[in-house]
Amino acid sequence: METSTAHARAPKQGRSRQSFDRIIEATIDLLRERPYDQITLAEICQLAGVSTGALYGRVTGKDELLRAVQVRFFERLDAAFTAEAQRISVEAHGLAQVVPAVVAGLGNLLKENASVLRSFMLRGAADEVIGAAGKKSAHENHAKFSRLVEACSAEIRHPNPARAIEASMLLIYATQARFLGLDSFGGKGEARGWRELLEDLSDMMLAYLLFVPER
Repeated sequence: METSTAHARAPKQGRSRQSFDRIIEATIDLLRERPYDQITLAEICQLAGVSTGALYGRVTGKDELLRAVQVRFFERLDAAFTAEAQRISVEAHGLAQVVPAVVAGLGNLLKENASVLRSFMLRGAADEVIGAAGKKSAHENHAKFSRLVEACSAEIRHPNPARAIEASMLLIYATQARFLGLDSFGGKGEARGWRELLEDLSDMMLAYLLFVPER
């Protein structure tokens, strides 16, 4: 297992940087179509319009390239999570509005990026660098949405609001990830509609946050 934390070598010239940018973008485009293990470096270079020599001048192979792609992709994904959290904070008020907005916001961002995320998650099981980066990004982005629910803590009836929020967010993510096939078992999305899933998850999260268990 390759565990080096080295990133792609920094370009020394503007033309080299532009070439590698095209390689990164070409890889992301191809990942939206099919898994990384079905993509060759040759077709990445062909789509990017660069030679394989230009690629090997920056990375040692597919594993290191995927790490560089993940860095770029997560920068954009993190910005998208931040923007969505800010939008919800302005438009949604109270637990009854915030919870559905959070469930839909998290789910739709995962859905829009599922094809690319799937390659990171599957490769992350064998690559510690990719796996750690994926967990870090997920933790930070979920925290942005969790804070929106925490702002409504006064409405939560569960005796342990922090625990209830954390458990709800974990279950929501796990269900959405399974639906979208972001694991080794593949998606279950063919069994039902995405909109209905978001509605059901919102209802269940609200019910749990408002639930007062008997002791």
